[in-house]
Amino acid sequence: MYHALGYSSILVMQATMTFEQRDIQAAMATIKDALQTCQRFRKRNSVVGSLSSLISKQANLQEEEMHAELCYAECLLQKATLTFVQDENMISFIKGGIKIRTSHQIYKDCQNVLSITQGAAQQTELFRQFEGGVKLGIGSFNLMLSLLPQRVLRLLEFIGFSGNRRFGLSQLREGASNHSLRSILCAFTLLFYNTYVSLILGRNRPHPDFLQEFSLSQ
Repeated sequence: MYHALGYSSILVMQATMTFEQRDIQAAMATIKDALQTCQRFRKRNSVVGSLSSLISKQANLQEEEMHAELCYAECLLQKATLTFVQDENMISFIKGGIKIRTSHQIYKDCQNVLSITQGAAQQTELFRQFEGGVKLGIGSFNLMLSLLPQRVLRLLEFIGFSGNRRFGLSQLREGASNHSLRSILCAFTLLFYNTYVSLILGRNRPHPDFLQEFSLSQ
């Protein structure tokens, strides 16, 4: 799963930098293969399909299936990005929005699974990696959506999105400090927000000790 996700991530970055149709098509084909790979490892009664059933059977949920949900959600985000780049029309916009909505729902359900299993589960390396992935996804979604205008955010909340900036930042800080595979992505997201986004959009200025805290945590 992670090999497929990593390879597709490289091709997606290449496609978004070149905007060449050949690169976009190659990346899209690779993402489809990665989604099929993740789908084989997902629980048949998946997190998105029936969370209530998953909660009742959470003791039987394997760590491999947890990671399959995370990889599937990340692949959906990559496919949504390429959908916007490939063809700039309303149909592509709707298709990309649906993929983002599905990915967000997977992250929310994974967060519920994490809260249920966190106290009882042994803190294995695989579980720590799963926790880091959930915090990256939930934190990034909440932080980025909180930057939208309030009218737009209220509309998105009506269809299931959430944009709590304080909660998003706290999730990213926790993700950056747990030394998982995605901790560096949490740290870069925090760094980008505090040194660029918050200043460009006229938001609150970064804490004066942020860079020192960031450097010490890495």
